[in-house]
Amino acid sequence: MHIVAIGELRGTVEDAIRPLALDLQTTPYELKLALNAGFPAVVLVTVDETLAKAAVAAIARNGHAPINCDRSDVVPSSRMTLLRSFKFAASGLAAHTASDEELPYEDIAVMLRAMHRTTTETTETVKERKLRPVMAIASGGLVMSKTTTRTVTSNTAQNEQVLYIFRRSGRPPWLLRERSAQYVGLGTELKPTSLENFSNTIQRLRKLAPHASYDERLKNSRPLRGVADGIEASDIFAHLLASFLAK
Repeated sequence: MHIVAIGELRGTVEDAIRPLALDLQTTPYELKLALNAGFPAVVLVTVDETLAKAAVAAIARNGHAPINCDRSDVVPSSRMTLLRSFKFAASGLAAHTASDEELPYEDIAVMLRAMHRTTTETTETVKERKLRPVMAIASGGLVMSKTTTRTVTSNTAQNEQVLYIFRRSGRPPWLLRERSAQYVGLGTELKPTSLENFSNTIQRLRKLAPHASYDERLKNSRPLRGVADGIEASDIFAHLLASFLAK
């Protein structure tokens, strides 16, 4: 599946919509929805490689910055190296204090601060006692109520900040989760809350890898309409944005 997006728009959204919609063979309304959702703005998802190439050419022809990727190239968060009890070595970042595997600072190409949103569905059976006035009268007060059972389903949304670390070498990205890391590597800079430690870790990495691009536009999670939502959508948007910033 090919995903085509716009990484950067030349001029204003209003000026770009009509000529670009015509070239992309979509409606101005649909295109405006995609652009207003934020960048990278996905404008086409298709299994047809020819259509994808035509869309990329149309975006470039209108002076905008196209991004194109195959969904199979997107590395899911579950396959990224997760930073837990990480440490800052002289030449690179180690995911675990007991691990010899390091991510050289010079190999860090793009760091993206983003939000992972998960929804948990829970189902429970609730028993209730209901008064039965009519039966109470008919039975002389012997039958006052009855027990009913019903199923209640609820959805709970949870948000967690993450940092995607994309590598210049093209090897799978690393991932820092705000509430999963132990932050022992911060040493004397360790703070009381996970958010403070998460932010301090990012600041330290930016100093150690000053050449790397850094972006926060994915801090507000959003779905990829009709394709993916939650963490899966965040992984796709991160891949698109990293591809654009690494050029």
